[in-house]
Amino acid sequence: MQKPVRTTEESIILSISGLISICLLPFAVIRMLQGDVSVAILNTTAVVVTTSIFFHVFVTNETQIARWGLSLLSVAVMITTVHLKGEQQLIWIYPALTTVFFLLTPHIAAVIGSIFLLIILTMVWTAITPMYALSISVSAGSTLLFCYAFAFRMRDQQRFLEQLATTDPLTHVGNRRALEEKILLTIERLKRYPQQTSSIIVMDIDFFKRINDQFGHSCGDKVLQKFAETVNNRIRVTDQLYRYGGEEFVVVLENTHVDEARELAEELRLEIATQQWPALGLQVTLSAGAAQYNGSETAYEWIDRADAAMYNAKEHGRNCCKVA
Repeated sequence: MQKPVRTTEESIILSISGLISICLLPFAVIRMLQGDVSVAILNTTAVVVTTSIFFHVFVTNETQIARWGLSLLSVAVMITTVHLKGEQQLIWIYPALTTVFFLLTPHIAAVIGSIFLLIILTMVWTAITPMYALSISVSAGSTLLFCYAFAFRMRDQQRFLEQLATTDPLTHVGNRRALEEKILLTIERLKRYPQQTSSIIVMDIDFFKRINDQFGHSCGDKVLQKFAETVNNRIRVTDQLYRYGGEEFVVVLENTHVDEARELAEELRLEIATQQWPALGLQVTLSAGAAQYNGSETAYEWIDRADAAMYNAKEHGRNCCKVA
């Protein structure tokens, strides 16, 4: 497994912050040469902040601070610009509003946007005609409401698509893609904190093809669903279950030594063996392999060791657990 590429959010913030820095730098120089010191300082400050945000995201891959930084920067620059240049700068409130909604959650963006509009209108109220003030209020307010509705809908769709992309549709546990992302994140954490440890358990339902052949694929699907439900009910909330493929599942155990993982695998094995299954005469067992991260292996190597231990369990009669 290679290190995952940058997320869409990281790429967007890097692009926005980088472009703002490049575009504002010439204006900062021009304003300084023209003697407009106040605006030059404002532009220079914006360049420094956006450049800092760019390198922060580039190095750390963290976007939380960056999103807040760019949002508050756009609002602060807009307010300062109106204060320095007057009501003719009101046309820039619309991109400032959309920036806030683009970067923050809809509810928070709505609060910040409302406060932002209130401050701007208070600043220019006495300098513009009542009709112009009404026009700005209605148009900006409509923009805020539209951005809120659009952002709320997009966030909802984004959550749905993320869940769809990382969840197994039959068992409703994480799929292989989600497992790979989890393993990579776990390895990164363990490399930063080598005093910690984590283990994984690879489990395979014994003779699953025989179950499908004898009782039908519908029964096999119910077995997979109940198997996942049984395991999920037993593991901790900090642990995660994934369907690795077919009848093979993987549990990622945070801060767990391999001996503890083996004990858990044995408990799961006994619980699965004593469950009531959706067909008369059907008995289900599992074979499992546990492996603790050794500090230097790749994600594939870690999973392969646990997988090899699981196949070792099958070679020793199935319905047992082996440790890598």
